[in-house]
This record gives sequence, C-alpha cells and structure tokens, in this order.
Amino acid sequence: MKTFFMACVAVAVISVVAYYGLHEAGFATSDQASGSSVRLD
Repeated sequence: MKTFFMACVAVAVISVVAYYGLHEAGFATSDQASGSSVRLD
C-alpha cells in the first residue's frame, strides 16, 4: 500500500513540474497555436 501511495504522489509531482516547466519553456497551447501561420477566418 505504501508503494502504491508513493507512486501516486510521484505521478502528481511529475505532472505539476511538467505543467509549469513546459509553460515556462513556451510549449503552452496558446503559445503553439498563435503563430503568424494561423489563419483566423
């Protein structure tokens, strides 16, 4: 049970770090979808 709990905590921590890390690196959806080649018809 302790191993399962630690795995869940590890997944949560990795998810949060990846979320903020990718946003800071410029991989957010709003950054990727707002280029000059995006047509808004």
